[in-house]
Amino acid sequence: MNAPRLNLRPPILNRPALPPKSGAAGVVIRRWRALSGGGRVRDPERRTLIACSAGADSSALAMCLAAAGNNLVVAHILHDLRPEDDAAADLEAARSLALGLSLPFASTSVSCKSKGGNLEAIARRERYAALVALAREHACPFIATAHHADDQLETLLMRLIRGSGPRGLSGIAPKRRLAPGVTLIRPMLDITRADAEAICRDAGVSWATDATNSDRTRLRAALRHDVIPALRRIAPSIATTAGRVAAVQREMARELDRAAADLVTQASARPSALGGSDQCEVRLYRACFHTASRAVAELALRQTITRVGRSSDAISTRTLKQLLAAIQSDSGEIKNFEFPNATLRLDESSLVIRPRT
Repeated sequence: MNAPRLNLRPPILNRPALPPKSGAAGVVIRRWRALSGGGRVRDPERRTLIACSAGADSSALAMCLAAAGNNLVVAHILHDLRPEDDAAADLEAARSLALGLSLPFASTSVSCKSKGGNLEAIARRERYAALVALAREHACPFIATAHHADDQLETLLMRLIRGSGPRGLSGIAPKRRLAPGVTLIRPMLDITRADAEAICRDAGVSWATDATNSDRTRLRAALRHDVIPALRRIAPSIATTAGRVAAVQREMARELDRAAADLVTQASARPSALGGSDQCEVRLYRACFHTASRAVAELALRQTITRVGRSSDAISTRTLKQLLAAIQSDSGEIKNFEFPNATLRLDESSLVIRPRT
């Protein structure tokens, strides 16, 4: 990763017309304040790094937050998945926007092509790592990204297609911890892409576009261009509705997490060892799983296997169903199960989960 470059408040040129603190911009400002400490924190204390690609969404975010305060840094991450000329143009557009808003500007670059695996996932991981580094460099406890209601709708539809449960249908979280001392916030989830573009047009700001967003061979782009317009004709407020659904699913996921943790504690022969960094195995008593609901029992097993194996590798629902059926059966036969990073042994009274060596 290249060293960050910072331009501190250069002379203001072509300052955009800041949006009024009402309408969609007002929604963004209120959400930013709520997500960055609420009423107990003054705006100058909400130092925020704004992730800016120079697209309409992040340009609108920068202008909304600039209308509320100036303890902000505009940050741009270059990666090698974009054509070189396009990447350079995006960088200059983001720099120009920061200049016009009289805000500090920082940028850094990441390399993705040289790494194996899913390039989109790698780019996302590298981008967030770079943003964390810049946030720490410039003493920003918050990183704001421009995910909006249409992104939320697309995410929910993608996960619905893949058969996700409450956790997946929780969608894009408004706030989450990225690293010690750095929190990711998303103040635009209550406004739409059209709202963001209107903010830019009203300010006289043009924005960059990414050709991959029109590539219908990608599921998200196909949903954006082919499915969501049809849904909007039937239900114009579908994006807002999706946000409410995601919020309900997040609460359901939290309740399931609590119930699963309680079940593991109840069933564990060594409750004091749970979550310990030196934990070698967990023994769970089968009897405790006989009265638990399927959803809670499967989640308890998934979380325990993941923790013991110290891996986030996906565990299929089908495999969990088979394991739970064996646990809840009356058979006392010894059975062994293999997972990517853990081995399981089921005997007459208990299930023993060990990390794979």
